[in-house]
Amino acid sequence: MKTKPVTSHVSEDFQIECHVIGDPLATIPPLNPNPPPFILTKQFTSEQQAKLVSNHDTGFLTSDKINVLVDMVAKQEKAFAWEDSERGSLRPDFFPPVRIPTIPHVPWVQHNRPIPPGLEKEVCEIIRDKISAGVYEPSNSAYRSRWFCVLKKNGKLRIVHSLEPLNRVTIRHSGVPPFPDHVAESFAGRICSATLDLYVGYDERLIDPASPT
Repeated sequence: MKTKPVTSHVSEDFQIECHVIGDPLATIPPLNPNPPPFILTKQFTSEQQAKLVSNHDTGFLTSDKINVLVDMVAKQEKAFAWEDSERGSLRPDFFPPVRIPTIPHVPWVQHNRPIPPGLEKEVCEIIRDKISAGVYEPSNSAYRSRWFCVLKKNGKLRIVHSLEPLNRVTIRHSGVPPFPDHVAESFAGRICSATLDLYVGYDERLIDPASPT
């Protein structure tokens, strides 16, 4: 059963803050229309370069424009994640950890169902990858929520955290998403489009240790 957050007053202690220092865009290197030959970097390897070229060599971009793209990615390699260990998060001095507002409650401790022996190796590998990426970390929290695995379309497993107890005591955010029609209208008359693979969708900001998890 779906559990929704509650409506209540939120104090200023739970304000989501953003303190961008200086101009982060000031140090971004400009595009070079005549880039030099590709040189391996620490994160942008020859395999990744070949995959990037293969994905964009569809006839839409010329070879010169693909070279500009490769040069741009190489110069800004830290902005791209090719595997879980490179995901990272936003700078905490720019975006302080988020503290989840809740109503008074008693901490909960839930037990998981046993992992099937046939899936144990794959599940442990997923957990190790999340630890390496900084998504999971050791904790002595008074809270323990259930989690389970579901099968994705590509046949791999995905860990899902059951947060019904947290939703039950979390104060609802008053923000609402934009109207899809209004967003779609802004694309009217455009002749170019792009497809992005959202590698990280929820782990870009840290959670304050004082928040229930």
